[in-house]
Amino acid sequence: AACTQEQAPMPPPGYYLPLVCGKSAKISQGNNGGFSHTGNALYAFDFSLGVGTPMVAMADGQVKYTFDKTGPGDPCYNGGGSSCFPYANYVVLKHGDGSLTTYKHLSKVNVAVGQMVQRGATVGLSGSTGYSTGPHAHVMRMTDCGKYSCQSIPLKFVDVSGNGVPVTGQTVTSKNCP
Repeated sequence: AACTQEQAPMPPPGYYLPLVCGKSAKISQGNNGGFSHTGNALYAFDFSLGVGTPMVAMADGQVKYTFDKTGPGDPCYNGGGSSCFPYANYVVLKHGDGSLTTYKHLSKVNVAVGQMVQRGATVGLSGSTGYSTGPHAHVMRMTDCGKYSCQSIPLKFVDVSGNGVPVTGQTVTSKNCP
């Protein structure tokens, strides 16, 4: 065991959109989406974004898992079928309430395991890696099951009007302004 002077993140007051302050994006698939948001990914959101769009932390957290091995020239870099599922680049953060958030299909990962990140800090750039039909970002909140991919749990965004849960086709604008 190793000691650290870093403090665990406090429980978040809420979760913000994973986009830089002022950025708008369309939800291409919301919760319980007919294509792939079922089972473990029931409460996921897909944001329609061009490759290279900064993805930012939805709340303060510590990087728990990353994968960044799928790069240009790899067969799963520009999207692929279900056989590409394990090859999506991703970042998973652990938050002070014990839950995790994931940022998936990244073209680039900007953080390292163990690193503390503040809400609004860039964790990676959007892409189309892994099982993907085109450029987008897949985000969700999960239980901590000890693996990088766990059961999704409901996620409400502080900066989305109404009940905080955007639906497929809705355009949202980030107020993730640290």
